Order: sequence, then C-alpha cells, then structure tokens
Amino acid sequence: MYYRTIWRSIIDFKMNLVIKILILSDFIIWSVNNLTAPIFAIFIVDNIPGASIETAGIAAALYLIFKSIFEIPVGLFLDKVKGEKDDLYTAVVGSVIMASVFALYPLINSIWQLFLLQIVLGISAAVSYPGWYGIFTRHIDKKKEAFEWSVYDVALGIGMGLTAVIGAFLVEKFGFDIVFYITAGFTLIGALTLLIVHNKVNDK
Repeated sequence: MYYRTIWRSIIDFKMNLVIKILILSDFIIWSVNNLTAPIFAIFIVDNIPGASIETAGIAAALYLIFKSIFEIPVGLFLDKVKGEKDDLYTAVVGSVIMASVFALYPLINSIWQLFLLQIVLGISAAVSYPGWYGIFTRHIDKKKEAFEWSVYDVALGIGMGLTAVIGAFLVEKFGFDIVFYITAGFTLIGALTLLIVHNKVNDK
C-alpha cells in the first residue's frame, strides 16, 4: 500500500515544460557521455602512442582544472546579463563544443592532442553548466524542489548506469571510434533539445 501510494503520487505529479526539457537534455547528454567514461583510460593507453595510466590521470585532471577555472567567471557573466536567453545559448553552445570534442577523439594520435581536447572539453563544460543550472533554478516548481531534483538525479543515474554497460559492449564489438561518434551525435541532439524551450525562457 505504501509503495502504491508513492507510485501514484509520482504518476500524478505535474512538472513544467522547461524542467522536463532540461532533464531530458541532460539525460541524453550524460547518459551517452557515459558510454566511454568508464573505459576512457583503456582508450588512451591502447590507442595513443606513448600514453600510460599516468597520461590518463593527467588528462582527467586537465578537464577538471580548466572546467573549474572558467566556470565561475562564466556564471558571474551570465548573472550580469538580463534575461535567460544568454543562459540557454551558452548551455547549447557549450554542449555542441562537447559533441565536437567527442567526434575528434578517434582522430588523435599524440598525447598533446589528447591534452588539448581535454582542455577544450573542460572549457565547454564550464560554458554549458552555469546556464543550465541557472534556468533550472529559476523554473523549478515551488514546493516541489526536492522531488524535481530527485527526478533529475535518478534519471541520470539510471541512464548512466545502463550506458556504462552498453558502452563496454559496443567497444568490444565495434571498437572505440564508432562509440565516440555515437556519443558526439547524441550529445548534439541533447544540446539542440534545449532549444525547444527557447520561447519559454524570459527575455528580462
């Protein structure tokens, strides 16, 4: 009875369109990005001449460092600009750049190229995330904040969990290149999905 009540409350729960699209976009992007995330170090060691586990560690660090360096300045800039269009466009542009980075991974053949792509990926994340979070924060349904953040978190957890398994299978069967191209394609779809709410975000 208790679980039936919970399930019924979830089914009947109303959520505004902006929040639904933001969750859908991130669900697509984060899920597909996790196709290669768990085995990215294997790609680096096996496919880049001279690369090692240490190289993979440095690559991960470069992404996080450059994301951290640029994210606060981007957030401060977005807060100074009136309206939400800038938030939306930066979220889209940042995600499109992410898609481009994934499409370029199969083409690299040196460690410096890997490091450069990791830096660009970190900057693209720094451009994308503040705008997305800003719109989500302003449009989240009042008195439903905890539930809607929970829906977001659960959706991403399920998506990323499934794609981690699928990604390993696809790499085993078809190799890394096709998986990176799939990741790039769906990341682009996730980015463009945000444009559905173009007329729902505020100009002022």
